[in-house]
Amino acid sequence: MRSKRIVKAKHNIYQSTKRGETIIEAMFAFAIFSLVAVLTVSLMNSGIATGERSLELVTARNELNAQAEALRFIHSSYISEKSLPECTDETVGQRNCQQYKEIWENITSNAVYSDSVSIDYPLSNCNEVYDRGLLASHSAFVLNTRQLLAHDNRIGVAYNDNDAYIPASSGLFRAAPLNARIIYTAGSTGSNSSDNDDNSTQQITTALTDYRKVASVEGIWIIPVQGPTSGGSGPQYYDFYIQTCWYGTDSPAPSSLDTIVRLYNPDGA
Repeated sequence: MRSKRIVKAKHNIYQSTKRGETIIEAMFAFAIFSLVAVLTVSLMNSGIATGERSLELVTARNELNAQAEALRFIHSSYISEKSLPECTDETVGQRNCQQYKEIWENITSNAVYSDSVSIDYPLSNCNEVYDRGLLASHSAFVLNTRQLLAHDNRIGVAYNDNDAYIPASSGLFRAAPLNARIIYTAGSTGSNSSDNDDNSTQQITTALTDYRKVASVEGIWIIPVQGPTSGGSGPQYYDFYIQTCWYGTDSPAPSSLDTIVRLYNPDGA
């Protein structure tokens, strides 16, 4: 009898523990799940925004650095070639001439005086430089880094320095809808098949030409500024203000990067 009472007591205890969840416990569990889900989604969105922000900065920095290196390359090439004769139509295809003289003169001849530069930076509104026409009035430009070629007609196209120097007056400058960048046109792939020699050279030339052409300049520009003169022979140096401005992802405030490249004037020192 004693053993039966013990078994019955255990059975009663087991039955008393077999009950469902109450409404309060279910709501508490759902609240915890919702909190964890919201925190997880917030962290994911924050990580994505950080990644997009980093990509925007890297892209803008790469464009900015490319412009700076192109300026230094043109300047050093111009200095190293000063003892050579000027390039003419007859010297196209020859390398023993001042191949970068014209583009350097295009850049420096439009430089503004330092006291006339009125673009406050960083900008509070990326669109204001375009709406007010400040870029054109300050002789802003960019360099087509895909056209910094020596005078050479081996690809069948005579090189033109104007293809590398893109002024703001060209109408290609506009506010950045996505990021500070230079967009190039898409060219055809061309054909180098030996089965059809009639069009292979022409298609390759067309593809190269299209691939190098600038379609638009978004949120990046260079302002050339003259330094002080030396004995009336010209400015001692030029400062090139390379600036970018764009609106980041879901950000009402503009993002910007800028730098200054100083190049000394070999003709006015």
